[in-house]
Amino acid sequence: MAHRYIYYEVLLTFFFCVKMTIAILLALFMKLTLTQPITHADFDDLFDYALYPDFSENCICVPYWQCKEDYSGLVEDGVGIMDIRLMKSTVNTVTCTGDFDVCCQIECGRQNLGIVSRILHTNSSTTIEANSKNYAYFGELPWMLGILQNDMFKCGASLIHPQVAITAAHCVSPIEKYVVRAGEWNWETKTEPLPHEDQSSKKILIHPKYNPQTLSNDIALLILEKPFKLSENVGVICIPSPHLFITSKKCIASGWGKNSQNPGRYQSILKKITLPIISNYQCSQKLRTKVLGPFFKLDKSFICAGGGANKKDTCKGDGGGPLVCPITEESNRYHQVGIVSWGLTCGTHESLGVYVNIALFSDWIDKQMIYYKFDTRIYKTNFMNFHLNYKSEENSYF
Repeated sequence: MAHRYIYYEVLLTFFFCVKMTIAILLALFMKLTLTQPITHADFDDLFDYALYPDFSENCICVPYWQCKEDYSGLVEDGVGIMDIRLMKSTVNTVTCTGDFDVCCQIECGRQNLGIVSRILHTNSSTTIEANSKNYAYFGELPWMLGILQNDMFKCGASLIHPQVAITAAHCVSPIEKYVVRAGEWNWETKTEPLPHEDQSSKKILIHPKYNPQTLSNDIALLILEKPFKLSENVGVICIPSPHLFITSKKCIASGWGKNSQNPGRYQSILKKITLPIISNYQCSQKLRTKVLGPFFKLDKSFICAGGGANKKDTCKGDGGGPLVCPITEESNRYHQVGIVSWGLTCGTHESLGVYVNIALFSDWIDKQMIYYKFDTRIYKTNFMNFHLNYKSEENSYF
């Protein structure tokens, strides 16, 4: 019996040592594969497993069980695991130090609800409930930008990369020096829950076929001097695939533009309106009944939204701002399908807005981003369904 007992103890000790050895080797393996920067040369061998943790320039370190299997975003449905609204990020390649940490991407286009109390305060001591009169919550649309010229608001824009904004070409033509502001909500106060950020434009890329008379191809990219630091109120919007066909009735346009055609006044607090997409055929028919005449044909570089009886429409000052639609009809994640371009009237019965058709220009956007060595994956809606555009291990911007 004594010999059997000793044999049993030795056997248990042996299996315990084997188990611990395997655990240590596994930890070392994960540390080597998940926390070291991935170079271009490593890509082919490591694609299936080790690419995603450290390859992204927009990720945060979390335990691997808090990240989706493809490293495309945090697990959000686990109680007490992670509140995506509290994530902090940098734009540099991140090397995680924890043995079981991975670098998990922050998803583009995530509508941010519930950052602060849903009560908005104005300088007039009047309390405004959030979303009354179509006010956005603070930080709800973190991709929303303002373009300033000589310290004056000029146009809206949106963030597609920490260092790249997208807007209408007519907003930045002629090309001059502009300041782009991220994280703004109320232009009349400096006491918001989180500060805004300002960055100067470094280079402006206007579409080569932009026509200032007809406004066709009315799209431009602004490359900034330095990247914005992504935070709760500063984030990027997704860009759709080239062949996207939008029929949503729940798209959102946002901006600080006028609340009506005449006289109207510019808004201090960011406003948003929900609009349906309408077909270009219907849009052309409605525009023909106006001053454009019976032969007007809407250029294919545009899409239309609005046109309902509720008098909701974008207006002067909203130009360059985003029109976003849910990636799936009931989700709170959006991609930008349009840029506010022009209209005939606003805030009147059956008025509609004309927007740049972003999907038509997604290839052009990708080409500019690749040329200037920006990672295009940051604004892709599906991390797995596109080819890589990585150009440099240093990921230098210029």
